[in-house]
Amino acid sequence: MQKLEAGTLPTTILHHLGDGSCLTIDALEEALGLTRRQISDGSAKLIFRGLLERVEAGCYRLTAEGLKSVQAGEVIKSGPWRPDRARNRKPVRDTFRQRVWSAIRMSSSFTISDIVMAAARPDDKDAENNAAWYLRHLTRAGYLAELPSRQRGTKLTSSGFKRWRLVRDTGPQAPVFKSKLLLVHDYNTGEDWPCATNLS
Repeated sequence: MQKLEAGTLPTTILHHLGDGSCLTIDALEEALGLTRRQISDGSAKLIFRGLLERVEAGCYRLTAEGLKSVQAGEVIKSGPWRPDRARNRKPVRDTFRQRVWSAIRMSSSFTISDIVMAAARPDDKDAENNAAWYLRHLTRAGYLAELPSRQRGTKLTSSGFKRWRLVRDTGPQAPVFKSKLLLVHDYNTGEDWPCATNLS
């Protein structure tokens, strides 16, 4: 496991993908010797800057701008950046649910524990319940699909852990649940998605 400054993570990932290859988060983890959380943090910064894109389930590739950055030898530094303000998008803020959404977009399939491991920070309170609440509403709104097979549990009596996959990837801004309206608003598209009430 590499110990890197936070600002060097995006640069490491950027230049590793400089040949135009499309790699999963698992492949990046193995090749770079970084943790999933490090890859999640670094990749999120690249996605926010329009340098990295998710082209299929769990596979990431540099955009044309990302390839130009590699050719120019660019170093991605931490600090202010220009968020995408197109349409009615809000500036992307570094909140727990935003990090959860970014981690979801970088995973082919996942459990709640996988997402919490990638997204949570020491000052995030009740991260597992917070993530479970958000995933439940994303599922009800049709963003996530619960997979039929579960991840094996650690105890003999365990029925295993629920797994999900992303089925509606609309962009980098985390969709927001509006409790009074029982819907999820998507700042990437400006659309509202009602939440089904017949799901657990």
